[in-house]
Amino acid sequence: MAMVEDIDSLEEAARLLGSRAAWRTGAMAAGTVVAVLALMGVLEPAAAALGVVVAVTIAVTAHLAREMRLEEWAARDDLAALPELAQARRRLVGDARRREVAGSLRRIAAQRRTSRHDVAPLLVRRLAPVRDDLLAVAEEVERAPALQPATMVEITRLITDGVKSPLLNEAVPEGELALLLRRIRFELATARDGVRPAT
Repeated sequence: MAMVEDIDSLEEAARLLGSRAAWRTGAMAAGTVVAVLALMGVLEPAAAALGVVVAVTIAVTAHLAREMRLEEWAARDDLAALPELAQARRRLVGDARRREVAGSLRRIAAQRRTSRHDVAPLLVRRLAPVRDDLLAVAEEVERAPALQPATMVEITRLITDGVKSPLLNEAVPEGELALLLRRIRFELATARDGVRPAT
């Protein structure tokens, strides 16, 4: 299940998603067979338990790899015809996801110190200059009549991507945070005004 770095066509994307789904389904079927054989007494309990654990691990890995691909591709209009991706894009800009993201942005803007329990702690000192922008983005995300999936992908990466987010990674230059928020606010304003940004 090697990761494909770049997908150039709808056909390639569909093939990759199909492959991930096949791995998941096959692993689940294998786990079921192992469990049945164990119940029939054909397999020793230890061997059956190991077989089920391996099958579940493969199924979960394939599922997560597929979901990560869908999330990664959500910003790509050229792949939007894929049924699974179209569904993921609708969820991404749906009311429930909007409320969730807006709530996260408000919680981030309200933070004054870092918790030592955070997996990817916020760079709190970077928050003060952009606090108003974060709150404005939260408001726009909730109220905009329509949002582009690519904009929601950018916002999600800003608050969750421990590698690329200037809010979460000290190695990312601090100046990129203001630039990113300016771009997001522009995209949200064009969505609100019914003008789609040029691509």
